[in-house]
Amino acid sequence: MADEERYVDGNSIGGLLAGIFVHEATAAERICGACGARHPTGAHRVYAGAGMVARCPSCGDVAIRFAQLPDRQVVEFRGTWIFG
Repeated sequence: MADEERYVDGNSIGGLLAGIFVHEATAAERICGACGARHPTGAHRVYAGAGMVARCPSCGDVAIRFAQLPDRQVVEFRGTWIFG
């Protein structure tokens, strides 16, 4: 399967982020800690597996990790996030 077929855009995690933030999180921007690129959340590539991982569209660095455990949700944010 080609790389383009294995991911969806970052807008797909809008519902998950809405449960965490008051602001519209898909409009937030992230400055990548690895390459320094600045992209809105919706531009990130989201991969689903045991959890969900959003990656920088420029370099592939991990931006967000989500996991649903039996008793809680676990979320990790990496890089600098700007909520407006």
